[in-house]
Amino acid sequence: MNFKNKKCLVYGLGESGRSAIKLLTTLNAHVFFYDEDINYYNQIGYVKDLSKEKFDYCIISPGVKVKGNENIEILKQNKTKILSELDLGYLFIKGKIIAVTGTNGKTTTCMLLYKILKEAGKDVYLCGNIGLPITNLYGKTNKNSVIVCEVSSFQLETSSLFRCEVGAILNIKPDHLDRHGGFEEYVEVKRKLLKMAKRDVLNLDDEIVKKLIINKNFTFFSKKTLKKGVFIKNNCIFYNKTKIFDLNNLNLLGEKNLENVLAAVACLIDFKIPNMVFNKAILSFKPASHRLEKVGEWKGITFIDDSKATNIASTINALTAFKNKEIVLLLGGQGKGYPYDEIFEYNTKKIIAFGEEGKSIFECAKKYNKNVELFSNFESACSFAVKTAQSGDVVLLSPACSSYDEFSSYIERGEKFKEIVLRFISEQN
Repeated sequence: MNFKNKKCLVYGLGESGRSAIKLLTTLNAHVFFYDEDINYYNQIGYVKDLSKEKFDYCIISPGVKVKGNENIEILKQNKTKILSELDLGYLFIKGKIIAVTGTNGKTTTCMLLYKILKEAGKDVYLCGNIGLPITNLYGKTNKNSVIVCEVSSFQLETSSLFRCEVGAILNIKPDHLDRHGGFEEYVEVKRKLLKMAKRDVLNLDDEIVKKLIINKNFTFFSKKTLKKGVFIKNNCIFYNKTKIFDLNNLNLLGEKNLENVLAAVACLIDFKIPNMVFNKAILSFKPASHRLEKVGEWKGITFIDDSKATNIASTINALTAFKNKEIVLLLGGQGKGYPYDEIFEYNTKKIIAFGEEGKSIFECAKKYNKNVELFSNFESACSFAVKTAQSGDVVLLSPACSSYDEFSSYIERGEKFKEIVLRFISEQN
């Protein structure tokens, strides 16, 4: 696809949008941009009214909501070719792509894949929803490169050209229903990745994912013993009859991280990775921050930052990781349009609800006779939790909500939690 002298609109000026502008400029396109949230009226290239302009291409950033967007309809009516930033980047990279999606665990699985491939001496790159836009890889890859790409539903929604060697779906649980309009639509968006892949990797333990088989070429992974695929037997990971890794040495917390390891092994079965490389990489692997991250301990109290848990399924994963502990659970933030009942089927010592969604969580918890406290904001909720916890408790920030009522991201929320915890420990010593 030739973009030279083509009139190209970049819709949305997040990190992906800015990276797309840089690539299109390098390709000698005539680049324009538009952002619904910020007015760049005085900057060259800014388009204020899309109905008055015609474009050859529109590159849509992941953060732009497409469904019901009048501007997108105007662009389509004007016969503008709509591409995602994922599509654009794909057109200009070389090598084999491993793409990973799912409601939870994407980042950890992609980071693990990157570490294993790096340990194996591969020319490997990590990109996509994990932070580095795929368009940023222009000119860096070659035919021997391996690109590990975390793919969100927001990216898949507008993608049509993207293709990959391996497409993995880790799990599908209710999330982003406010964006996609319902769970069925969300599932279908995730399913698109399988049509783009030469080989599908699917979680047989997930009731929805296991029904999504499209390719004849697929690999299942499961925590149960299988006749074929990647699975657990005698506390070891196997691929078919070959032992890959002894789980007695695994240091990662929670069932979800176990699934992430299985998924990574399943993705790499065609890449001829020696078992000793799997062992070394997995044993030394540390997940990204704010994912069941131990912040500290004080007088028998353990503080866990799981701020990345922005949906119910992720919070339940955290609860099962500490199922034999006395859990003081911090829940709240900005809701995503689903009920919280399932969380309260699990044992907790105390629920501390906070933020925009706090009242809904509080009322739901009361239905299940839970010990629950309600706070208007995050800081007061955290301060109460750390000051009232007792020896043997796990103070768990696993909010089941997004952070946008008070913070710019789950990262900022997690860092605030760490600050409150570490300040408290310091004051007590």
